[in-house]
Amino acid sequence: MKYSLFVILTWFCLSASGQGYFSGSFQSNTNFFIRDSAIGAADQPHYDNYKIGTDAWLNLNYINEKFGLEIGTRIDMYYNTILFTPRTPTTAAGLGLFYVKKKVKDLNITAGYFYDQIGTGIIYRSWEERPLGIDNALLGARLEYDIDQKVKLKVFSGVQKNRFSLYKPIISGFNAEGNFSIKGKVLLQPGVGLLNRSMDKESVDVLVSRIETLDSTLRFVPKFNTYAFTVYNTLTVGNVSWYVEGAYKTREAIVGYGGKLLNKPGSVIYSTLSYSTKGFGGTLSFKRTENFSLRVSPNDLSSQGVFQGLLNFLPPTARQNSLRLPSRYFAPSQEQHELAFGAEFTYSPNNKLSFSANGSYIRDFLKGAPVAPEKVISGTDTLVNDARNFFGEAFISATYRPMKTLEIEVGFQYARYNRLLYLNEGAIDINSYTPFAELSYRFNKKMSIRTEVQYQHVKKDFGQWIYALVEFNVAPRWSVAVSDMWNFKANPENVVPQGRKPQHYYSAFLSFTHHSHRFSVNYVKQVQGIVCTGGVCRFEPAFSGVKFSINSTF
Repeated sequence: MKYSLFVILTWFCLSASGQGYFSGSFQSNTNFFIRDSAIGAADQPHYDNYKIGTDAWLNLNYINEKFGLEIGTRIDMYYNTILFTPRTPTTAAGLGLFYVKKKVKDLNITAGYFYDQIGTGIIYRSWEERPLGIDNALLGARLEYDIDQKVKLKVFSGVQKNRFSLYKPIISGFNAEGNFSIKGKVLLQPGVGLLNRSMDKESVDVLVSRIETLDSTLRFVPKFNTYAFTVYNTLTVGNVSWYVEGAYKTREAIVGYGGKLLNKPGSVIYSTLSYSTKGFGGTLSFKRTENFSLRVSPNDLSSQGVFQGLLNFLPPTARQNSLRLPSRYFAPSQEQHELAFGAEFTYSPNNKLSFSANGSYIRDFLKGAPVAPEKVISGTDTLVNDARNFFGEAFISATYRPMKTLEIEVGFQYARYNRLLYLNEGAIDINSYTPFAELSYRFNKKMSIRTEVQYQHVKKDFGQWIYALVEFNVAPRWSVAVSDMWNFKANPENVVPQGRKPQHYYSAFLSFTHHSHRFSVNYVKQVQGIVCTGGVCRFEPAFSGVKFSINSTF
């Protein structure tokens, strides 16, 4: 906190001199927990005892363009929060971020906390995703140098933050990117990256003690240093764009299926091919991942949150659905074994009509003798034959605009989801069928209404769902919405948890915006399941209560 006060005082002195300006933002989310044992929102400390939890962030920034200077800080406050571990409320407050940036001609210098990535993030990505409790900024220094606006060089080094403390292993990286044009017709954007993680002695000692518990034939000598390399390029020729990236990680200790400790190198091949022209666009994607787990330490960090200590980001191939029921089944990237294919197409024959189609298929690429299903959980290195199919999805939709004020969308999603792999429970495969429709109508420049209706049939999970929403907006200030997600026909023999009766999951939302300040209140009943943001997912238990939020910029 003393560093934060120093930064704030520094900025006010600079601002008072009239040489620059400052800005900021404030965000606060407060949960009022209402116990509801019927949906599983009970027998947890926040429902039985605490009742209220709050998360808040205050950002302050100073910019002086004359001197090429930027200073920023963020104060984080968590009180009985379930943001990091949804079943265990925690309380903490302090300095979440501070940094100083200085530009000297073509050189940019950053000291303090910063976010960055190399390529698509396969070997390194530090970022913040507040809805999922992700904040793995690096505390250290970064130098960026531009050479004739064609080549950009970057080096950085530091230690990753662990909420209000720091991990001990040192992270260092190098990145070079280019931007070259050949006769104005061909554009090449190559890049290369290197990452080094140097573990501390304490982390290595913990790892050694874990290795000693293994069978003698499986033991190995851990290394202090792990290296990761990546090479990538975007080739653009006319309407075609092709991105390809290959990454390799040196041999190190990783955690395999069922918590099994392995000593293996890792690799990733990722590519997308896109084509666009008037009225039509298409993208094909491919990814092969093998033993590519990159963390501050291979030691188990699950007690601190599933995303704590994460160093990289594996881009997903599956579609990221925004609709409530289709988004229940999403395939986050697998670190150990994954072979993924994706395709997406859009077609608009005229201004009134458009179509979209998306498909993805994800599986394990290993071959070998099948093993018993329970071995998937207990620690084998391979999956059963049936479980080697991870995920499949087919999605189609059509949008019709008969007039400027009316838009109608209808569509259908089929998904095959390996619940045993992604959630470690229930049947190996569940099949989901979800038709949906959405209608938007604008009465005038200020008032509009939007409705959604979705139906989902998924026999081996919760049974049958129907979801309906009505949203009314009065721009630029008011928005109100009500919805119900009704599990009207449960499947008592197959539903997880067993014997759950049909339930209504109501929601009522109201927001008010005044200038740059937005206030919202939302009464929510939410079913347990996967919540995804930005291609990253986590499992969340059922929620019942009222959510109040404030978002303000100044």
